[in-house]
Amino acid sequence: MVTFSFQYSNIKLFRYLTSIVLLWSVAIATALAQELPRAAIKQIISTANTFNAKQAIEKLYVQTDKPAYTAGDTLRFKAYLLETPYLNAAEKSGILYIEIANDSNRVMKRTMLPVYHGITFGNITLDDRDMPQGGYILRAYTNWMRNFGENYIFKKHFYIGNATNNDWLINYNARTVKNEGKDKVQLNLRFNRFDMVPVALREMQLRLTDGNRTWLKSNIDTDMDGVVAVNFDLPEKANFKKLSLSVQDIRKGEGNRKLLMPLILNRPEHVDLQFMPEGGSLVAGLPAYIAFKAINEDGYGANVAGKVYNSKQQEVAEFNSTHKGIGTFNMLPRAGEVYSAKIKLPDGSFKTFPLPLVKGSGITLKVNNPFKSDSLEVTINATPDIAVPGSGYYLMGHSRGMVCYGALVHFNKGVSRFVISKKVFPSGIVRFTLIGADKKALNERMIYIDHEDDLKIQVISDKAEYKQRENVALNVTVADANGAPVQGSFSLAVTDDGQVKADSMASSSIVTHMLLTADLKGIVEDPGYYYHSTATDKKWQDLDQLLLAQGWVGYNWDDAFSPAKPATYAAEREYLIKGRVTNAFNKPVPKSGVTIFSRKPMLVTDTLTNEQGAFTFKGIFPADTAVYFVQAKNKKGKSFNVGIEMDEFKPPVFTVANERVTPWYLNIDTNKLITLKKQAVLKENLEKITTGRVLKEVVIKSKRIVKGSKNLNGPGEADVVIDEEELQKAGRATLGDLLEKRVKGFGYRADKTGQLYYHVGFLAVHLIIDGLDTEFFRPEGISLYEYFKQYFDYYDAEEIKGIEVMTTTRNAMYYTTRFLDPMANPSDHAFIEVTTRSGHGPFVKKAVGTYVYRPMPFTVPKLFYAPKYSANSTPDMTDIRSTIHWEPNIITDKDGKATISFYTADNPGKYTFIIEGADLGGSVGAKRGAIIVKK
Repeated sequence: MVTFSFQYSNIKLFRYLTSIVLLWSVAIATALAQELPRAAIKQIISTANTFNAKQAIEKLYVQTDKPAYTAGDTLRFKAYLLETPYLNAAEKSGILYIEIANDSNRVMKRTMLPVYHGITFGNITLDDRDMPQGGYILRAYTNWMRNFGENYIFKKHFYIGNATNNDWLINYNARTVKNEGKDKVQLNLRFNRFDMVPVALREMQLRLTDGNRTWLKSNIDTDMDGVVAVNFDLPEKANFKKLSLSVQDIRKGEGNRKLLMPLILNRPEHVDLQFMPEGGSLVAGLPAYIAFKAINEDGYGANVAGKVYNSKQQEVAEFNSTHKGIGTFNMLPRAGEVYSAKIKLPDGSFKTFPLPLVKGSGITLKVNNPFKSDSLEVTINATPDIAVPGSGYYLMGHSRGMVCYGALVHFNKGVSRFVISKKVFPSGIVRFTLIGADKKALNERMIYIDHEDDLKIQVISDKAEYKQRENVALNVTVADANGAPVQGSFSLAVTDDGQVKADSMASSSIVTHMLLTADLKGIVEDPGYYYHSTATDKKWQDLDQLLLAQGWVGYNWDDAFSPAKPATYAAEREYLIKGRVTNAFNKPVPKSGVTIFSRKPMLVTDTLTNEQGAFTFKGIFPADTAVYFVQAKNKKGKSFNVGIEMDEFKPPVFTVANERVTPWYLNIDTNKLITLKKQAVLKENLEKITTGRVLKEVVIKSKRIVKGSKNLNGPGEADVVIDEEELQKAGRATLGDLLEKRVKGFGYRADKTGQLYYHVGFLAVHLIIDGLDTEFFRPEGISLYEYFKQYFDYYDAEEIKGIEVMTTTRNAMYYTTRFLDPMANPSDHAFIEVTTRSGHGPFVKKAVGTYVYRPMPFTVPKLFYAPKYSANSTPDMTDIRSTIHWEPNIITDKDGKATISFYTADNPGKYTFIIEGADLGGSVGAKRGAIIVKK
């Protein structure tokens, strides 16, 4: 029986640039409530919300101009940084970091941006030299977001392709069969040229790898149809999540073509099936509603069906997945029973999975969230030993990090029921938590509330159809759920469907991200499917099952009642250059004069250190390639006997993404092939048209030379050369970071004795600095790995003029003879020749009292090139933009209106537009549409 409830209801009076705030009001539900329990709940809510307000989790969404790119393209983006619980513009952070990593988790580019009132935008050039064809991940975060775990970091996968008429297409079918207890892979490959002509009678080399290890290396030959079959035993110790195939054309004169592809087997017998009882546990005698999720080896959902059995092999339930491997079923657990589930595999065998153990005593939490209903029902069941008078349990409902509802739980015959208005909560995920008198969480359940109150964006074009190179005017009107005009910030991307595939199901939006996926762990497949979840009963049920099966992120409820801990990562309101001045004994030097110089941009300013020897420079905008010279002096005005320690940004190291991007040329479908062929034809026609008008630039690539190099083969005579120009762009990257990024196969591993050593592929590394062998100076008692690591961590790009790496026998031969045993085999060794700026070898110490500081630059956004055509302009297929228009800074006026204009390109067809944004006071919205262009 419910004695009383304590509710926080939200009155949604959002604002943008005016005074509208999401309010939480208190309502006492019953006059029969006693003061003591009321005070207890008020105290719990007050404590939790005070804690949550201090935490104030930031949510970040990044809209990009398109989902995939070509080599050398430009990635354009707009970032929205909002703060819980109201989803207003974040106030804590004024600095945003954006990075792009390849499929090996190596960061290829990193930049930072200033954030103003929760908004920033910019662009990143996808240099084809640094970022070749392949899968990449865009990550964006603030320093404050790092306090809440990696799941809150914004991530978006994309692919960089470069389809041409010279490319090959691969169709492969891989399956496994059991052979003498081992898995044997039967792999069928079909190779076609881009024009679908078979790649016939071609000799190639096939490799199977899982990162650094090669498990198979074999030469294969295609038949007249471009087909080849390969059978091999699947290595038991391989990392199956990283298995990849590489195919290299070894016919002479064919350009050494090499194609990479993931080997995804998805063996049915390796499906993983997990069970999540509603509320957290199976309790004997209490009805259970159980969610399950089946996952393939590739990490994505697998459709399964099966039955649940007790210990006597009696069937007690059956189940079928309904969407992306997720489903639910009901059962009544019995005391002392052990339950298992069985699914039937394609070969007729069965695979068994255990269900969670049944507890003899406990509580279950069930939430019924009906479709299109204005209320929900919470049912709490307890075993007799728990459902006793005076038991102190509280039901709490919180959303967006704020407690919105609280009630005292009283059991009547072991059951306590609550009917709660959905108006108590804002749209988004609501998390119900049952806590005991000790404030510890006992049961939890997530549901979704959808008031259909996201921003209503209307886009009307001035014409039904357009011609090539014609002006388009899109009239945008934004209103709230009540139809009132909304001022806000929005971004618009218009892309050519003939060149860009815009998948509405696979794509997230600012609405689904902010209200759903940002609060869930792991991958949510096809997040766009859940947009407008109230559209159908089926979608509503699928969303509810997703929340049952998918874990949540954010703070732990128990943390709110634990002693406060200082945040690990401080919020950065503005860009600061900070450091510390110390003496020879590493003691702080107070009142020390510190001066900072810069030539480009021109800057000279100074300050004094505080009592702790710390100094701070404010108001500096670090432009690209900016370098600052910092100088400190002691009380006597001398730089002698003082040193500078700068607070350099230490980027986080994120886990490797499980999601593997399939190359465009692998198992390509008909629609995608048509799109790519159109792209290739457009490029080919453009080349034909422009060749007669513009002379093609002839690029003569000269050898990279490192000035002052002691390279025994001669300057630049190496397999990898990192010259001064490249080092200038690397900032303060360490020597180790440079080698890891630029030298394929560089790293360290353990030998047979367990000793670590550096290597390039399978070659042992030797480090030469300014022509001097560092191993000659290695002190006793330190391993070669530890000794080299000191140099790799100590030197940075500022102190180096060039790096040359010798890995081939030809280039390593002179080094082997000079520095190793003359009988040593040069094909077993790699030599790294480093040329420092001082040229004095591995003895130079950094200058005292000075510091060369190269910060990460702010990205300065470049305007999207939008051509303007006259009325008599003739389409000649020289304008083949894939991104037709990008407008990152659309501001609606007091009437909620804005107009965007641009010109169509030469390629006729359908253009898709996506507009997204926020009023920065609590509401977000997105709209997708299309315009037609005809000849």
